[in-house]
Amino acid sequence: MPVHPVHAALTTEYVQKLISIKAHQLVRNPGFSRSDQPDVEQELVAHVLKVAHLFDPGRASVNTFIARVVDSAVAMILRDRRRLKRDAGSGVRSLDRDEVGHERNRKPILLREVVDEDDLRRRHGDCGRSDEETRSLALDASSLVASLPPELQDIAMRRAQCSEAAVARELGVSRRQIRNAVAAIRKHFESAGLTKS
Repeated sequence: MPVHPVHAALTTEYVQKLISIKAHQLVRNPGFSRSDQPDVEQELVAHVLKVAHLFDPGRASVNTFIARVVDSAVAMILRDRRRLKRDAGSGVRSLDRDEVGHERNRKPILLREVVDEDDLRRRHGDCGRSDEETRSLALDASSLVASLPPELQDIAMRRAQCSEAAVARELGVSRRQIRNAVAAIRKHFESAGLTKS
């Protein structure tokens, strides 16, 4: 029995690379993690296999057909993920009221008992600095900005308020000059030990 051309093409380096790249691009979107990539790749292959019977060699090459099917599948996965995120049925869970199970003596285990402070900080992207550490860091940053040359001070203050393009427009210089100035400011911060953590 002859092998379907779409099935045969799935084993080619081109198609495998295409699916890998598309899955990698997809998992960079919010709501995905890097560990989702193998699952997304498998989902894309499954979608190609599902619609393989629609391939018409008179309309396009097999690689073009697969590329379009993969693009369509990526769009559907994104749409479904967004729909699930907006789904009113999923609702917000309460740490104080929602139960995740029961102990042996049938006492309910609340969600707040299994989620610790580090989990919450990681989930919300909080770096975990105390208010005092944040104030100290702000003072260090403002004193460092004050020690910069006047032209870099001006750019640092403007850049904190608006975009790179807006600063370039205000000063009548190119965006590249602003980018270079920001890089110089960043070097001053790094030499002072003030880097992103």
